[in-house]
Amino acid sequence: MQMLMTMSGRACLALLLAGLAATGARAAGKDSGAMTPRFFVTEAFPPYTFMQAGQAAGPMVDVLQEVCIQLGWSCRIEVLPWRRALAMAERGQADGLFTLLDTPERRELFRASSPVLDGRYTLFARAGQAFSYTGAASLTGRQIGVYGPSGSSISLRALIDTLPSADAAQLVLEPDNLTVLRKLVSGRYGEDGLAFMNESVALWLLRENGLNGLQAAGVAKQFSYSFGLSRQRISEREFRRFNKALDELCRRGRTAELIRPYALPASPCAK
Repeated sequence: MQMLMTMSGRACLALLLAGLAATGARAAGKDSGAMTPRFFVTEAFPPYTFMQAGQAAGPMVDVLQEVCIQLGWSCRIEVLPWRRALAMAERGQADGLFTLLDTPERRELFRASSPVLDGRYTLFARAGQAFSYTGAASLTGRQIGVYGPSGSSISLRALIDTLPSADAAQLVLEPDNLTVLRKLVSGRYGEDGLAFMNESVALWLLRENGLNGLQAAGVAKQFSYSFGLSRQRISEREFRRFNKALDELCRRGRTAELIRPYALPASPCAK
């Protein structure tokens, strides 16, 4: 009888310890984000993001997936039209959004990660046009095509708003970057019309679509692209873990290694 009670006690103790271990493992898994599903949205924005063999691809995708591996997250990325991707992220239907230009407007809804890729906004003019960008005043009296709503249109609007008169230059919002370039080539923005665009995107589109007759006419702004994590779905603590993993990836040289095949400039590692 005593042996039976002893065996029963040991069995209960074993079950209790097993239960505690399982609870601890679940807590640890939740704490570390292990295998936590995450959903990110982006747009077709070559050479930064694009579809390849039915999957999201590009340097931003490669870096994000590497960070997700480091965190133990299972990250799904969907490529959507930008307006839809942005609306979903703003409604809290996605954990994150990219590529994100860190602006005051975006900070209300997203926490911006450390910069990943550097870029620059450039003014484009029709070939042979006697225009060189020398500051906001040089845009006076011109129609300027820009894709938006986007980081590009926000940046151009901020530039135009520095002019003495609100109607000194006309911002023409277009549904995509290719439309901007085609309209500029055909003179739809007038003889003195311009386009405001990410230089790497513009050069890629010109090459891929065989468009000629344009020239770069000056750099308006240097900037960086980041990942935007939803304030509704990602806590401050989780964001800090994400950013730490991203920064460590950069310091180890892994970010530069992932970006190198795309011939794009990686941002300096955060201090």
